[in-house]
Amino acid sequence: MIYIFSAFYAEAKNIIDHYGLKKEKSPEMVRFDVFANESIRLVITGVGEINAAAAVSNIGGAYGISPDDEILNMGCGAGFSSDICLGSIFLGNKLTEQMTGRTFYPDMLMKANFRECEIVTVARVLNEGCDSVVYDMEAAAVYQAAAFFVGPHRMHFIKLVSDAGERIDQSKITELFALQEDKICGYIDRLLSACVDKAPMDDTQSSWNMDRLICDMRCSKVMGDQLAQLIKYCRLGGIDYKAVLDEYYTNGLLPCESKREGKKCLFELKQRLL
Repeated sequence: MIYIFSAFYAEAKNIIDHYGLKKEKSPEMVRFDVFANESIRLVITGVGEINAAAAVSNIGGAYGISPDDEILNMGCGAGFSSDICLGSIFLGNKLTEQMTGRTFYPDMLMKANFRECEIVTVARVLNEGCDSVVYDMEAAAVYQAAAFFVGPHRMHFIKLVSDAGERIDQSKITELFALQEDKICGYIDRLLSACVDKAPMDDTQSSWNMDRLICDMRCSKVMGDQLAQLIKYCRLGGIDYKAVLDEYYTNGLLPCESKREGKKCLFELKQRLL
């Protein structure tokens, strides 16, 4: 299941229409509007960190978000530099909560045809800011609440630049998202493919299997989840990951001697395979 969290209906309308999401008669404990089909559940959170965190927690408890689900925070934001034009979309590779200074890093396992940037989550609307940064009011809160249910490799943050701090009509927001619908839905389609592909990996022709690979790379639980997700995306994309891993074993790069070496090995695999 993919859980999409957006602050406004205007941000989500095109996605709701594209996937034929219907307003759900939710459990009594749910306090937010939910639109769903068999694979996607989209939630309108309201504006701000408190609303966003409450929505993720409420939905996670009511529906039972599992570690295999994907979390997508999709919404609009403000940009203040000349290279961030109105209507452009970005994928967040770093989230900063302005109020506390805390930073969070989603794992960027799935490549997308989006520019990447830092997203700074603020408590109020700004009329100025730093270059090459998109400002929003929910992302850091979504990350922190979602971390109780999924790992950072299953969190995704897409932001469309809708303004430079000025008020903007809701209909204009919907129009801007309509222009980027194909790209955003393409990203969601890739997440859907990753979710529905449950076929077991056939590694019988290689010198390794998934359990051995996790052990040989000295993976923690989070690293093991990242590695499994990496292999899944490679399978979906037709990437010959088996040849690369066989090469690592042949050249003595696996097994790793320590967890530190394992982290380095996982990073290098991401660079080679994605």
